[in-house]
Amino acid sequence: MERRGEFGASPAVLRQHLQDGDGYADIARRYAVSENSVRYRCRQLGLRVLVNGRAPGEAALRMALSHSDLPIKTIARAFGVESRTISRAARAYGLPTDEVGREAPRDAR
Repeated sequence: MERRGEFGASPAVLRQHLQDGDGYADIARRYAVSENSVRYRCRQLGLRVLVNGRAPGEAALRMALSHSDLPIKTIARAFGVESRTISRAARAYGLPTDEVGREAPRDAR
């Protein structure tokens, strides 16, 4: 029996969500639980140790964002970080993250 606020999803379900690129917040919204409940459950099961890494350098991020056909989640997964890390780094470097803005560097290649 689950305690109030405890998230008891099976390891297979959580593993599938994480492989699909869903973050803790995405999973929490889907199951109407807190993000911390999802994080705690993943840590209990040993599914995800690295929650967020270091942001990539400006040149690497510029090149990755120039491929406007790739979603931010896919780029983030390739660098081993959360999508919000990519968004923050892009904002710090002055790089666009929206579709229209990402097409301009691609056209310049």
